Amino acid sequence: MVERPQPDSEFSILRVEESYRIRLPQPLLRRLGWVTGDEPVSGWLLLANPGRCRLLSASEVEEDPDLKSLLARIAVESGLGLKSALEFHDEVSVALTTRLMPVQITPPDPGWRLTLPRPIAAIMRVRPKESDIAARFIQNHIELWTIEMLRSAVSPSLLDIL
Repeated sequence: MVERPQPDSEFSILRVEESYRIRLPQPLLRRLGWVTGDEPVSGWLLLANPGRCRLLSASEVEEDPDLKSLLARIAVESGLGLKSALEFHDEVSVALTTRLMPVQITPPDPGWRLTLPRPIAAIMRVRPKESDIAARFIQNHIELWTIEMLRSAVSPSLLDIL
């Protein structure tokens, strides 16, 4: 007999509400464990690519050497001055500030809500009251995917995968 995956291991489809807010599913938050209480909680969104990002805790960003290194590089890249108006920083370095952005997760009434930072929302091409995104618990994090990314991930033939 083949076992069916647990419900919280499946993608939840979430509506992007007004002001780029999304309500985070309670089963995913329970597994996450650090979004609790009745006060806003600080976190970070790590943008993997234009269709996928991961919610991180503030303590994880402070303690993880790779994330601390990324934050340091962002600080350096955003603070560099150029000697001439004719010089330009490379695009990847300039856009690095959009790869790790602070967020607030607000308390549960009517549910825990995350407001997507506008730069991330623009990169992901999501619009309030028009777009849905997919959320799933992956590698001890909540990941947010655009529907286009999810569609792309399921487009290869099953025969090619197996």
